[in-house]
Amino acid sequence: MNTKFAAVAALGALSLAAVVPQAAAADNGFYIGAGITETEFDVDGDGFGGESLDDNSFKVIVGFRPLNWLAFEANYIDLGSLNEDGLDLDTSAITVSALALAEFNIIDIYGRVGMANWRADADVEFDDIDVSLDDDGWEPTFGVGIGAHFGSFGVRAEYEMFSADIFDGALDSDISTISLSFTYTFL
Repeated sequence: MNTKFAAVAALGALSLAAVVPQAAAADNGFYIGAGITETEFDVDGDGFGGESLDDNSFKVIVGFRPLNWLAFEANYIDLGSLNEDGLDLDTSAITVSALALAEFNIIDIYGRVGMANWRADADVEFDDIDVSLDDDGWEPTFGVGIGAHFGSFGVRAEYEMFSADIFDGALDSDISTISLSFTYTFL
């Protein structure tokens, strides 16, 4: 009975290996990418009425993967804009992160930790008076993701978050971004 089970298991493993392409090694090297994002954060603060920013936008990716389990990455993320009730807010971030990866055949599961340099520009209208504000800052960022790679090409889905204290506490928020991106590795 054990011999039959072992033979069936070996046949199953061989047939699975023939169907699923094997990655001889991780797609190490320099890579670039772009994706679409959905960013969400609540605009909480004095006089802003708890508006919520929920906007679709984009991100640009540049990275280097020196080892199968480690990558370094910089992203530009357009976090979106809000145009409501006298507030015109435009936000973006540049993140620099290290990624720890676990590779399973063509699938990568990863976690990221790094720093986000966020920027916010606002035009606020109070009783026929327009005020322009801009602010930026550095905050820790964290994220998780899953990706698939097919030679030089890859696709991935990711969740990333950081907190921001915008305009000296006038706007306080936890910013979260979900993205779907495509990458190209220079092998």
